[in-house]
Amino acid sequence: MEVKDLAFEKMSSLPPNIIQTILTLMPMRDAFRTSILSHNWRNQCLSIPKLMFDDAVFQGPSCKNGSMRWKLLYIVYPILLLHQGPILEFSLCISQLISCCEIDQIILHLSKSATLKKFTLCIKSGDDHKLLPAFFNLQQLTVLKLQNCVFQPPVTFKGFSRLVSLCFNNVSITAKVLLRFIYNCPQLKDFTLTGNEKHLMGCWNSDFAECLPLVERLCMSSYPAKVIHITRIIISHTAIKGIVTE
Repeated sequence: MEVKDLAFEKMSSLPPNIIQTILTLMPMRDAFRTSILSHNWRNQCLSIPKLMFDDAVFQGPSCKNGSMRWKLLYIVYPILLLHQGPILEFSLCISQLISCCEIDQIILHLSKSATLKKFTLCIKSGDDHKLLPAFFNLQQLTVLKLQNCVFQPPVTFKGFSRLVSLCFNNVSITAKVLLRFIYNCPQLKDFTLTGNEKHLMGCWNSDFAECLPLVERLCMSSYPAKVIHITRIIISHTAIKGIVTE
């Protein structure tokens, strides 16, 4: 048997847990390419716990002329439908990503799972994307990153009790809603809030710090940091170890 054939046979017969570890560490496009190695690798590709959709995933002639909505409908959504096992992390961060109903379908599908711990959605152009009520059912979230979204939870929403890290970049939200939200995220330790008067609406005041009892790192844009006198708040808030204003 040739050395090349022997190496291929060894790769094809690796234990499932080893294959899963390898796939998790690879860029997602490359990970799915390994499905040609064997039936074993193909099965493991369908159960990758981290689904990270970025520009690299959509490289190639088949995607070159496809619209953004086409990519979501015929690449991202089918992968979700065929996926087996828990999804622990999901990221949709593609250049030129716009608000559309296909994103709602993706979120609706994810909301049916009780395993998702990390979620990233970055809208890159056009209108802000209003999150479906179903999004707020993701109660296992520990990390949440949103860009150019509209955050309007239903009145019954009680926050994300397991959330540790939160990043809002140009997320449309009122001060009242944000204060109520972070007050109901008792494990929050890392909080980033960037935006302007267009996105961060309402009356900002010093009550803000009282909702961050465990936060160790706080990063805010100049608005609303100046409005709520964030420097004075930090002096009296010993839990916060680092602050960055942009």
